[in-house]
Amino acid sequence: MAAAVYFSEKFSEDTIGRLFVSALADTGGRIGKEDRVAVKLHFGEEGNTRFVSPANLRPLLGCLARRNANHFLTDANALYRGRRHNATDHLELARRHGFADLGVPILIADGERGEEEALIPIAGKIFRNVRIARRIAEARALVVVSHFKGHILFGFGGAIKNLGMGCGSRAGKLEMHSTLKPSVGEGCTLCGRCVEVCPADAILLGEDRAAIDPGKCEGCASCIAACEFDAVEIPWMALASSAVMERTAEYALGALDGKPCVCVTFVNNIARDCDCMADSELIGHDVGIVASVDPVACEQAAFDLVRERHGNIDIFKGATRIDGTHILAYAEAIGLGRRDYVLVRL
Repeated sequence: MAAAVYFSEKFSEDTIGRLFVSALADTGGRIGKEDRVAVKLHFGEEGNTRFVSPANLRPLLGCLARRNANHFLTDANALYRGRRHNATDHLELARRHGFADLGVPILIADGERGEEEALIPIAGKIFRNVRIARRIAEARALVVVSHFKGHILFGFGGAIKNLGMGCGSRAGKLEMHSTLKPSVGEGCTLCGRCVEVCPADAILLGEDRAAIDPGKCEGCASCIAACEFDAVEIPWMALASSAVMERTAEYALGALDGKPCVCVTFVNNIARDCDCMADSELIGHDVGIVASVDPVACEQAAFDLVRERHGNIDIFKGATRIDGTHILAYAEAIGLGRRDYVLVRL
């Protein structure tokens, strides 16, 4: 049966609340009193102002509070260098962006340097187990708050990427970027910490920096987590886009792990690049908000509404040259959700 996707063009507090309550009802009461609920979002990166604002979260959090849910705001550390590379800086960034003012606990889901994870078994085509950030894996339910925008690798990003790439531990993120192996750059101080933590004995100290043997490297990301000097580098542009999409969809399957889930996606401030980067040019008009218990239906509806708003043109493919619908087809094929939906306008 096709899932309902609730939609409104308005961004008022009342509308956000009604959208969330409508989708929440479709869980059949599976998110209830004292349930540990992870509210997964993106706290924004330094120099980015287009992430979902704390003000837009208040109606959702108020609804969870009235249900006496045991909820918290969360995200996992990033794989790249930046203010979200470790929990200390990540929490400070969340505070500066106003999320601490909401009065809800903020937890970085995979620990100080991305090392806290749970191995979740899945029936994927690529993976049999995925590495999910521990606090997300331990939650009883998920509320996935996403910003729908462009992405240099995915074409566009919303609920599925937020669930998959966003909920993976640091080792999980590297596993999703499976065509990549890290290397050591100029910031190396020869401290030897990466050598100590490498489980594959793939790292040796050279004359001016450590060196990673790609033949031995298992892609566990322990060296990235251990390096305090951000010297371990990732060759981002060596990626096959469709392969990363498929791995990310399978990680989304593991992040859900049968949990009740409500996805709320804000389709506004549609930029060319994701919220992990500084503000980039806007490529589309504001559309509205969609909410559903099905992440695939939610994502498909967001894409369809953006395309409809722009004269049946895929503005994301035009901006990034990536066909982002591949992740929708693959996610449906592995059972993450369904692409067909019933749009309910509020």
